[in-house]
Amino acid sequence: MPNLDKPYGETDFDPVRAFLGCLMTCTADRARELLAGMRPTDAGPGVRGVVFDLAVRVTGAGVAPGAQVLVAEARRRGLLATEEKAHGFAMWVFGTYERAPWPEAGWVLRTHVLETAYRRSVGEHAQRVARAAETAAVERLPVLLEPSDELVDLWQRLAADLARWQRDTTPDVPDVIEHRRAA
Repeated sequence: MPNLDKPYGETDFDPVRAFLGCLMTCTADRARELLAGMRPTDAGPGVRGVVFDLAVRVTGAGVAPGAQVLVAEARRRGLLATEEKAHGFAMWVFGTYERAPWPEAGWVLRTHVLETAYRRSVGEHAQRVARAAETAAVERLPVLLEPSDELVDLWQRLAADLARWQRDTTPDVPDVIEHRRAA
């Protein structure tokens, strides 16, 4: 069975964290464009989901989701009840910001986030079906095979992002970028 925690293999690439870092470098308008149609659950559980939710909320209020803004919003919402939690959260957010890619990488990273969320959801669905196959009434099995509305929605959003990349790729672009020599 594939490792759902590392769908990109044994690499340090974390598309959700990279996307969150990218959002922290964006203006509110750019962040709003990148977050359009995304759901907080796309980031998965844990600190990534919390930071993603905070970014959605502050961006929705018209504020750029910078690192300081996200930590302040977490504190305001009472998510940092202890000094230890506050320190750990702030270190994670600022570490994410320090390794943030440029805002121009946002659309590519957004697609990776959706792909990761889709793979995670398909894996969870498969596990539910496998468990049900052992114990559920046989009459219920066909219903359990159907993907949930959330899984279908996630696929449609991923497919739209993937189609955007295919649409944006034109045959006029060379396969190899050549360096120009100074005259």
